[in-house]
Amino acid sequence: MRANRVASRMARRLASEPVELGRALTGEELPLTASDSVALLAELTTLGWDRARLADLRRQRQATRQPWPIPVALEARRELGFARFDARLAQVRDLLGLTGQEPAVQSSRPWGQAERRLAQDRPPHWG
Repeated sequence: MRANRVASRMARRLASEPVELGRALTGEELPLTASDSVALLAELTTLGWDRARLADLRRQRQATRQPWPIPVALEARRELGFARFDARLAQVRDLLGLTGQEPAVQSSRPWGQAERRLAQDRPPHWG
């Protein structure tokens, strides 16, 4: 029984770091092979995933309350090394300028009567 599990793991394809990084950024399995972050970004651009398109994907996913970068399978991250994968993903995001969330658009409407009254209300010790 144990031998079968080991054999099935060996037969399974090993995770590729560039492919999994691409999957995290785009949600697609792309034929990426670059070993460094700058070359990976060049490959993504060649495949149609430039910074603007990735920023648009991030904006769309944020608007629908979905995560970006897109979660990668736990087994693939375990195989690649959690810290190494997360560090490479952070490095690629930093190079793209896509760290953090897109700031929300602030509403710009005049205050209503109740809001003005609350803003003018002061505690007695404020004099």
